[in-house]
Amino acid sequence: MGSAWTAKLAGLLPASAEELRAGAQSRFDAVNLALSTYRADSALSRFNDDDSGEWVKVGPELGEVLAYALSLAERSGGAYDITVGPLVNLWGFGPEPATRQVPDASAIDAARERVGWRGVEVDPTHTLARKRPGVRVDLSSLGKGRGVDRVAEYLDSRGIANYLIDLSGKLRARGRNARGEPWRVAVERPAADVASDAREIEPAIVALHDESVATAGDYRRFFESGGRHYSHIIDPRTGFPVAHSTVSATVIADDCMQADALATVMMVMPPAEALALAERSGLRALLIAHAGKYTVLRSAKWPAVP
Repeated sequence: MGSAWTAKLAGLLPASAEELRAGAQSRFDAVNLALSTYRADSALSRFNDDDSGEWVKVGPELGEVLAYALSLAERSGGAYDITVGPLVNLWGFGPEPATRQVPDASAIDAARERVGWRGVEVDPTHTLARKRPGVRVDLSSLGKGRGVDRVAEYLDSRGIANYLIDLSGKLRARGRNARGEPWRVAVERPAADVASDAREIEPAIVALHDESVATAGDYRRFFESGGRHYSHIIDPRTGFPVAHSTVSATVIADDCMQADALATVMMVMPPAEALALAERSGLRALLIAHAGKYTVLRSAKWPAVP
């Protein structure tokens, strides 16, 4: 998935670290084989290549993830849209070679004609799916979280009661750390190495109690052109990278796939819209925005500092 992962385990281990590491890696590999847009042999790539418009068999991994993603698209009013792939590629953030140039208006309009989450369907058993010809699905916004969840299931099956899994800022915890305390993680300051005022943000510390946390941001994958910042977070409703003041969004959820996807939703929406969704849905969300200076915005459910 283009990222490094770690798994910290506390307590007695049921097997060698090498065996457990291999088991965890195999779970990440299986999710990658199902959901990757970079592998021609993945289940998702095969689904994307099928432009028949007919129902086709999909594996349970892909089917379950598609079903969740479509439900989130509806809940978010289309701010979350897994068919945004043509726009992601057009802006240079997909598997196709990056141009680091702003596309022209006609190219954006053409790509938007192929975008629309209602063009994808999954049957109730999550074993069959179909899509409108020309539609391409991109599950990068939750694939890492799904991988973390699968590794958590593996560790659970081995009887490991205390762990913290981290895949590029997508984390899931269970039990307690080696000191017998809850696993504590900090929300990253955006671009703290280059923006001096970001260092003024008070660190947001989260104590995880058998739950997950994920952060999405616009400050790692981007390009600049004409004095403007263009991030990899694309708003499917406009066809353009987000241009509002939110620079990172963090969500706590029961599982990491949800936290991962919801953090993306919070990034796509402007701050007021994102917080309104968080309050309606009872989400634990934290936004860092920059409009002249950095500010931290929290939903009512965001936990107090542990």
